[in-house]
Amino acid sequence: MKRLSVGDLAPDFILPDHKGVDIRLSDIYQKQNVLLVFNIGFA
Repeated sequence: MKRLSVGDLAPDFILPDHKGVDIRLSDIYQKQNVLLVFNIGFA
């Protein structure tokens, strides 16, 4: 996978929501704002 730069669209992915229902990024990003947070673990 290529590295993303500022302004690039995030690749489409599916993750479960808080109720366990699968949510696809492409299904929601055109309807509302999406905030992606990538936590970096401590080494």
